[in-house]
Amino acid sequence: MRIVAVWRSDEGALHVLPPCGRCREFIRQIDPANLDTEVFLGRVESRWLRELLPANEWPSPLD
Repeated sequence: MRIVAVWRSDEGALHVLPPCGRCREFIRQIDPANLDTEVFLGRVESRWLRELLPANEWPSPLD
């Protein structure tokens, strides 16, 4: 899977930008398999979601 976030400036130029941290976490919460989603950070750069969320393991419950 691949995902890209875009923003259009007031002048109409389209920009690729990384999704914010809240969006990254939401994508992860939807389905754990999404950690293997390719996230585009610009025109030619991308990273796996797991690289953008380095501490992505769910914590153990407290006793």
